[in-house]
Amino acid sequence: MPVESLVQDICDYKQSYTQYGGLRPFGVGFLFAGWDKHNGYQLYQSDPSGNYSGWLAATIGENNPAGKSLLKSDFEENLDTRSCIKLAAKVLSKTMDSTDPSAEKMEFLILSADEETGKVSQRIMPDEELAEILQELQQETATEGDA
Repeated sequence: MPVESLVQDICDYKQSYTQYGGLRPFGVGFLFAGWDKHNGYQLYQSDPSGNYSGWLAATIGENNPAGKSLLKSDFEENLDTRSCIKLAAKVLSKTMDSTDPSAEKMEFLILSADEETGKVSQRIMPDEELAEILQELQQETATEGDA
């Protein structure tokens, strides 16, 4: 099933509650990430009313304006997987309600696809790997401060 079709079905369901019931029982925004053979990797954001839109990178939540600002300045369309993970960790580190970001406070799922077979796989990044990326970010931040 194409990713956008799935997103549209879910958002139509959310929107029907808004339109006919006058309620928003889900009361949340979602970020949907997926891959299909028609459009490749895709990212969609939906709001509680059921409206959705496609993005290359997106943030939602309490501090999303700060996250969007970071994405506007640091995101590039052809980043490799590791650079995207570092950027996501940077955005979370700067927008979390915590002065000490750590691997225990974050969780990353990496979605990958074999474009020839269409097989999609996912893996949750181990804490050790995420801790290494956070350490790199701290070193880069310290170096920027020295300049």
